[in-house]
Amino acid sequence: MGKRALLLTAVLACPLLGQILPRFGEERVGSSAASALKALGSARSAGLVSATTALPEPGSVWLNPAVAAEQQGRYALVLASQRLIAEVWHHALCVGYRFWEPGTVALSFSVVSLPPIEETTEFRPYGTGRQFRFGQWTAALSYAHRFTEQFAAGVTLRYVQENWAEVTLRGITWDAGTFYWTGIGSLRLAVAVSHFGLPLRAVGPLPEQGAPARDFREFAPPTVFRIGLAGELLHDALQRWTWVASVEHPSDQSESYAVGSEYAVRFSSAFPAELLVRAGLRAQAAQWWAVGVGVRLPLAPFTLQLDYALTAQPPFGLAHRFGCTVEPFRGP
Repeated sequence: MGKRALLLTAVLACPLLGQILPRFGEERVGSSAASALKALGSARSAGLVSATTALPEPGSVWLNPAVAAEQQGRYALVLASQRLIAEVWHHALCVGYRFWEPGTVALSFSVVSLPPIEETTEFRPYGTGRQFRFGQWTAALSYAHRFTEQFAAGVTLRYVQENWAEVTLRGITWDAGTFYWTGIGSLRLAVAVSHFGLPLRAVGPLPEQGAPARDFREFAPPTVFRIGLAGELLHDALQRWTWVASVEHPSDQSESYAVGSEYAVRFSSAFPAELLVRAGLRAQAAQWWAVGVGVRLPLAPFTLQLDYALTAQPPFGLAHRFGCTVEPFRGP
């Protein structure tokens, strides 16, 4: 009976996997808007090439809302700031709060800012004397619920708005994820889908044509399907060695595979400050490597963690991400 059940499960799962991961490993054909959503994440996550879908840390809520259920204290605050090319900055904030034991609520915000851009045309390539601005901001509400000691699930509802001069794009996306302690050592398994929703449409006037409004083409949000694994190879009172791995399937690019590792060492058992170093590699993606460093300082009544990550993003060069995390103090 067990073999028949296993065979039936495999037969039913094959068509389902074919729908979730079509043309696995090949280039995807499609377009998406609001691409800055792909940059969401903490500095610690960036140092691990964003392979932290199954890593129970507050900043992973941007990748998997179910991780919020693993929040250790009553509250958690995560700040992240990333410098891209041409003075483009991406700032993000996430605040998690546990109102009751099985449930955790998180509020998150992000904004993309850059200096004013000089307007040019085909007849005036050196500028028209006008400037315009581009920006994006998001606001999200997440809820994670722990159903058992091993299993948790979460969902995020996010409002997205982009401004391109006089044109504005608005839309709502949602994330959903699960988090599971397998019981095999510290092995954890997570599955999440991010930025899923209806097509986003831009509206606004076109000053050069004098038209008050125009219908623009709709574009889908940058949906990403993730499967992640994580665990500890070494964990004692003075050191911790964590590994992470993930597979990402975006709707507008080919699949990518990532692995990362983080080593944390405490200075002493009496003073539980930690030094963290991390690195990761990602195959079949533009951001193919990342390194990072962090320090965790116990400053009762809270703990402060400062992180920095350096990622490669060809052909644009290197991207710098800074971040900090504030959590309730926990003794050694």
